[in-house]
Amino acid sequence: MLSDEVKQAAQALGQSLRANEYVQAYLDALARVQANPETNSLEERLSEHARDLLTRQRAGEQLAQAEVDEFYALRSRAQSQPLIAERDFALSQLKSYLAQAALDLSEKLGMDYTALAQPA
Repeated sequence: MLSDEVKQAAQALGQSLRANEYVQAYLDALARVQANPETNSLEERLSEHARDLLTRQRAGEQLAQAEVDEFYALRSRAQSQPLIAERDFALSQLKSYLAQAALDLSEKLGMDYTALAQPA
């Protein structure tokens, strides 16, 4: 059972993170992607295509080069879509921020925070 002090600290951390500019930038970019039907459709097609190719490849099927090329073209289209690119950039910045936050937290705790955060 967690102490009240730890619970309060965790809640404060969560509130601080939610207010952070990198978190906000990512959440805003994610909301724009989710609000755009065309972007959602493109990402869904890409995910379905990737799952299909992976399933077939794992089953031992030799994939036709045209199918692989089609996947890469769809992926390139998704990656160059402005809303998706903006979201992915915001996510990249957020990951860097969180990695630095974990290092700072580890330093303040005097131990490796990321090791503590791993599932038992």
